[in-house]
Amino acid sequence: MTDTTWGERPRKATGPDRQSYFDASDVDRVMSVLLALVSEVASIRERLDTHERLASAGAAPSVEAVEAYRADDATEDQRETWRDAYIHRLFRVITEDVEALRRTREAP
Repeated sequence: MTDTTWGERPRKATGPDRQSYFDASDVDRVMSVLLALVSEVASIRERLDTHERLASAGAAPSVEAVEAYRADDATEDQRETWRDAYIHRLFRVITEDVEALRRTREAP
C-alpha cells in the first residue's frame, strides 16, 4: 500500500514559504535545547581532535592523556576556524533572516 498524499517533499526550505513548526512561546525552549546540543557536539569534536593528535604523536589516547593535553597556538587556531564555520552553518538561516530584515529597513 502506497500513501500518495505526501508527495515529494522539498529538500531545503527557503524563502517566505519556509514552514514554521513552533509557536513563539516554544522558540526559546527549542533554541535552548539546540544550543545545548551544539555545545556538546563542539566539545565532542574537540575531544576527538585531541584523541587524533595524541594517536598521531604515538601516545596512547587515555582519559588521563586527553585531560592533560594542552593545544598549541596553531591547534587552537584550527579549532577556532572549525568552530566559526560550524556556528556559521548552524545559524545560517537566522543570519540570512536578520540580513534580509536589515535590507528591508534600509531600503528607501
